[in-house]
Amino acid sequence: MVNGASDPRRLRPLPSSAALLLGALILIACGTDAPPADATQPAPAFPTAQPNTPTALAEPSPAPSTPTVHVANANPIPRSTVSAHPTPPPSESAFTPTPVPSSTPPPDVEYDALSGPEQVETLAASAVETLTALTTDFSPRESAGEGERVVADYLQREFASLGYDAWTQTFAVRAISPYERLLTIVEPQPIDIFAFPMWMTAEGQVSARIADAGRALPDGAPIDELAGKIALIERGEISFDEKLSSVAADGALGAIVYNDEPGPFVGTVTEESIPVVSISQEDGERIKAMMEVGPVTAALDIVYSERSQNVIADKPGASNKGIVVVLGGHYDTVPGVPGANDNGSGVAVLLTIARAIADREYPFTVRFAAFGAEELGLFGSRHYVDRLSNDKLASTMAMMNFDALGSGPVTAAGGSPDLLRKIAEYADERGIDLETRPSLTANIGSDHTPFDEAGVPYVFFVGEDLSRIHTPDDTLEFVDAPLLGTSAALAIALLDILANEQ
Repeated sequence: MVNGASDPRRLRPLPSSAALLLGALILIACGTDAPPADATQPAPAFPTAQPNTPTALAEPSPAPSTPTVHVANANPIPRSTVSAHPTPPPSESAFTPTPVPSSTPPPDVEYDALSGPEQVETLAASAVETLTALTTDFSPRESAGEGERVVADYLQREFASLGYDAWTQTFAVRAISPYERLLTIVEPQPIDIFAFPMWMTAEGQVSARIADAGRALPDGAPIDELAGKIALIERGEISFDEKLSSVAADGALGAIVYNDEPGPFVGTVTEESIPVVSISQEDGERIKAMMEVGPVTAALDIVYSERSQNVIADKPGASNKGIVVVLGGHYDTVPGVPGANDNGSGVAVLLTIARAIADREYPFTVRFAAFGAEELGLFGSRHYVDRLSNDKLASTMAMMNFDALGSGPVTAAGGSPDLLRKIAEYADERGIDLETRPSLTANIGSDHTPFDEAGVPYVFFVGEDLSRIHTPDDTLEFVDAPLLGTSAALAIALLDILANEQ
């Protein structure tokens, strides 16, 4: 899950230096090294499209057993970075709810599947069973990686086994493989250096001598010291863009930026110029010490992967109006972490709802959408929305998003006021504990965001304790089962309410 403004110097706990490298995935736009004016304030719990913590092949330099990474200026990923020509689903008709003959009226039923807190308990038990299997058998589910593809196949099979029309929707995504060595010292002796790619770095493979560029200020190293070399740059004083522009103008083929305080960090640049990675202060000083003894040659290897996928499952409506209600949540995780809450909880609730309503009919199509590559910047949900025609967007009655549901004092919901009012009234009548706040999503980005931007009414279900997401502590023991049951029960209730209004 991702969110709005974040402190560029915020510390983020990580499992190990190996897990750190696996987090160096997506490269997105916008960055400056200067902290915002309110940098001393706590950052929101949901990181906006931040690189997320992972595992590596590179041999790390000595570091504490629980290192921290500093995140510098993460910003929402631009929609233009998603391919405009992704692989289509099996057929375009898959996006059109299958109508029954117009002479067939909608079923004459009063939709009301819930009886109150008892149903919450039943749904909670089902969701926990699913979440346990998902976390045990399919973790981590790293964005745009093999783990994500494996669980996509599993989800498609599960939805199909329940009688839903299920398929995968593939799309392009720009991500760096977490399994590659990004920075290696070649001479005087081979050493793998733990490194993150700068977000929005240029792709490339460079092997050259390292030259010390200091902080790459405008009056820094002359051309003859950087031409044809890899610039070693200290973080600080000016933006990363200015640093790279300076060394690239002086002929540098690539860049290594080391932290100006202990530990590693991740930074962003706004334009692709030369390949650039970030490393810890300790590794930067280590390289400088080697350079004092003699020439040091390094290799940068930054290669993008290209594909992720959404899993779509439809229950066609019992009328021919073409109306769709989408229930969605992402299934990928920050690589290297279990992802029980973020977002195994959301996936488990989606499957629980799918089972609970499998034998029911609605006057509209109920569509489940398990989105890929959310942790890289909402790639899956943005692709889904961008690919809909204006007519299909107009026929999308509502979207419900489920993300990090399992930890907090109470289930919380944000979103469109009318939908929030409906579920709040229902929860109050049935004695179900719920907190609704339209402003909840003001600084939180998740898979509801592209729908909201497109004008689709939505509800975002979330548990408000996000302290363990994107860390090794995002495990089953910190998931509160009743919160999962509450989200599932209220989602089914909202389907009933919307059906009764048709």
